[in-house]
Amino acid sequence: MADRDGTGGGAAGGGSGGGAPSPPTPAGDPPTVPAAPAAREEAAEPDAESPVSDPEPGASADADMELLRTLLSRTLGLGGDKPEPVLDELSLQGVSRFLKSDRCKNIVCMVGAGISTSAGIPDFRSPGTGLYSNLQSYNLPYPEAIFEIGFFKKHPEPFFALARELYPGQFKPTVCHYFMRLLQDKGLLLRCYTQNIDTLERVAGLDPELLVEAHGTFFTSHCLRPSCRQRYSLAWMRERIFSSLVPKCEKCQGLVKPDIVFFGESLPSRFFALLESDFEKVDLLLIMGTSLQVQPFASLISRVPTNTPRLLINKEKTGQSDPLMSLMGFGGMDFDSDKAYRDVAWLGDCDSGCLALAELLGWKEELQELVRREHAAIDAKGGDRDGESPQKHWGDEHKDGGNPKKSLGDKEKAQSDPKKSLGDKAKAEKEPKKPQVDKDKTQNDPEKSQGGQ
Repeated sequence: MADRDGTGGGAAGGGSGGGAPSPPTPAGDPPTVPAAPAAREEAAEPDAESPVSDPEPGASADADMELLRTLLSRTLGLGGDKPEPVLDELSLQGVSRFLKSDRCKNIVCMVGAGISTSAGIPDFRSPGTGLYSNLQSYNLPYPEAIFEIGFFKKHPEPFFALARELYPGQFKPTVCHYFMRLLQDKGLLLRCYTQNIDTLERVAGLDPELLVEAHGTFFTSHCLRPSCRQRYSLAWMRERIFSSLVPKCEKCQGLVKPDIVFFGESLPSRFFALLESDFEKVDLLLIMGTSLQVQPFASLISRVPTNTPRLLINKEKTGQSDPLMSLMGFGGMDFDSDKAYRDVAWLGDCDSGCLALAELLGWKEELQELVRREHAAIDAKGGDRDGESPQKHWGDEHKDGGNPKKSLGDKEKAQSDPKKSLGDKAKAEKEPKKPQVDKDKTQNDPEKSQGGQ
């Protein structure tokens, strides 16, 4: 599942916008990222070339040693020469000059929960403010249970109570979301891979064809019965959730679940279908608001060509090389060693990082105007297309022992009329909503206290 990283994989998170954080990664062995065609062919060669005679003494040992030297050189930077620099400077300035050059035509973004925290959506694991720190009132056996498919089938009520807090349509996209929109509008965005399930990429105007929601989405829902699998819309699910009903299928009365990836479920087929071609074409990899700890999403950073620059915008450095993981084929990023040649880390909140990069590109005013125009359009609709107020900061209600089950819409009504009871909610929702004034953005503390799922 999507982790509010963004925390990666599985339910509501990560990863890590427009509603809930991206869910956590599926339990058990994560789906295996398909090997590239060349790798599969190489793997088949030993079987196809079974020797008819024993090799000369020592030949096998020499070959094994050469293979080990090559592996260490490529993955750990041990031995061999330093690779040719890809950027003229390992800095945000160097990345901006590369981005403006003719060499950069296809950009892939990998994002997690950290890009949505300034919208008021919590990440998963930040101490005190993260989602998992504020689930005590749900009486769960452990926090992650709320996003486990087995627990959900038996006890769906906690998840749908939480969904009222994080439901898409109550939040507005951030500066980071609109920076990706600019990349799209300028013809530079090859694909956005997101761990988030909040749909804010869609709200920001990203073309669904350029979007891979690796941990699923609230945008659609399906009946869980294999014999049925009836599909339902965002509006249908929203009506049931805000009526405090457990959504049941209209055809068979089976349980209906949003199409977010829970622990114990596979990632969408679209993720695996596109990653091979995308990561062969990419000229620049832009990684934002994710801890890169959830597989198979995190492994994508090692699939880009060796001459592709990689920029991390995050609260902390992450995704760095681990010797053991490198030997297994999951080579990480290298920001600081003598052999660093293409990886750059800009540390801070994602919105500030995108503004800094936009300024270097000469896009800052254009980006700020796009944010103002799009947010004004959302406000003009009374908050959003569903009539809810967009930007309530989740977590405010938890101060002083608040109840996390209280719905976001109820809390905003209570701010204007503290005496309004929860029982008045249904009546109040039938009355016309007044447009809500957009609140200032809060801290961009990405998931996992650094922007990762």
